[in-house]
Amino acid sequence: MSSSGIKPFENNWAYLKTELRWLDRVLMMSVSRKRQDDKTLHRVANNAADKVTSHWWKGIIAVDRGIHDREGPPPKGPSKIITVSYSQQLEARIQAGYQAGVVLALPLLRDRLQLSEVEKNIVLMAIAPEINRRYGRLYDYLQEEEGALADLPTVDLCLRLLCRNDHDWQQARAKLTAAHSLVNQGLLEWIGDEDGTLLSQQVRVSDELGNFLLADNPTAAALETVLSTAAVNDIAGLTPENPAPVTAETAPASVPEAGHTGAGEREAAVALPPPAPEHLAAIAGAWETLVLPKKLIRQLQYVSRQAQQRRQQADLTGLMVLLVGATGTGKTLAAATLATQGQMSLTCVDLQTLSPEGYPRILTDSPTENASLLLVKQGEQWFGRQSQVEQSWLHQWWQWRQQFGLTLVTVTDLARVRPSWRQQFDTVLTLPQPQAKARHRLWQQAFAPEVNIDKLNWAAIAQQLPLTGGEIQAIAQTIQLDLQARGRHTVTLSALRDALQLYHPHLSV
Repeated sequence: MSSSGIKPFENNWAYLKTELRWLDRVLMMSVSRKRQDDKTLHRVANNAADKVTSHWWKGIIAVDRGIHDREGPPPKGPSKIITVSYSQQLEARIQAGYQAGVVLALPLLRDRLQLSEVEKNIVLMAIAPEINRRYGRLYDYLQEEEGALADLPTVDLCLRLLCRNDHDWQQARAKLTAAHSLVNQGLLEWIGDEDGTLLSQQVRVSDELGNFLLADNPTAAALETVLSTAAVNDIAGLTPENPAPVTAETAPASVPEAGHTGAGEREAAVALPPPAPEHLAAIAGAWETLVLPKKLIRQLQYVSRQAQQRRQQADLTGLMVLLVGATGTGKTLAAATLATQGQMSLTCVDLQTLSPEGYPRILTDSPTENASLLLVKQGEQWFGRQSQVEQSWLHQWWQWRQQFGLTLVTVTDLARVRPSWRQQFDTVLTLPQPQAKARHRLWQQAFAPEVNIDKLNWAAIAQQLPLTGGEIQAIAQTIQLDLQARGRHTVTLSALRDALQLYHPHLSV
């Protein structure tokens, strides 16, 4: 009990449960209203057009509601007793907790970033499904359609539930799109079609922020770590004034894709003969050719600018970046584009092609000027929970690589990286599986200009085949080789099916 007689929250979890009970009431009131509207709609609507225009005709047609249409007792009249609002009671307990030395994660985030009440509650709505999937099912019901990821609220639902009037709605939307919004700071993410409306985007908290909000004992220092980790996602106006000169060794060159792996999955990569790492000629391409989410491309551009600046200042350490993504999602292609656009040479080490006996030579290899950008593939072999290398050597290698502008390490699953190493990376960039729209673009880019691809509906094909970029490139390359062998130049449905049967016999078009 505080000096003012107000009982503070015992811990962060007690606070979260209180906030979730409030969210429960808000959601159930909205569910009740939707059920009432659905009953009215089903009684009057005769077809799909009536349902779509219900917001118009419900303002004109008076629908008779019988006694059985009520879901609960009639609303009570206004009370004459003056009471303290819920938000005031909650804030009083939060302040009492501060006085008692109890740190609460969400209020601490709110105060640190000076968030509005709506912004704070949007974070609460986004983190709720991480605690109980029931909230996600309620979101799906209220949204009437499943978004890009299940269990997440849309911006539209958040604003509808949290804003009392048009003025509140406009202010909240302005907060979400501001230059230093939670999304631009890397604390929240928009999930959905990038070309869609803001209201259609689903809201997801970053992994770092989610872990902080659900921590047993959150601290101000832990929050600062979360904010500093997310800071690399904030796009700054840094432009290199003195880019590295282009030499014959670093000039970009077009490199053919590597062959198909036994599992039918591969990256857009260049095959290197083991065991010695060889210089990888950068795959020619601009940022616009990368088929990745726009936010991720901006992050890569930011990393590129930082790497160039750090190479020119000896007192600054280079960036150590972890790229996470399934095979074929474009990690190697992203690294090659970084090298091309940053005018850096790229050296690639594929740990899967090396035997553990060759690791010491790689780890102790002397620095050279040509190793400005190093790509270490299959990083689980070194940084994983079952590392096959001496940790003391790995720490020495890490300190050596920090002398350079940029080092990239790729893994297929973040959970396979030791937490101690995961925290040492300057940033973690995740490459997602491509959605249908991205796959459509990948198909269109996969074929040589002289190949006629206009006979097929690639948008429909992209919708049917859930492939990665590497898999699409492998199939396209196989089709082109077959066309060359037969002296033809047009991709047909039959040619696509033959190549697809070779790689993925369980799929069909």
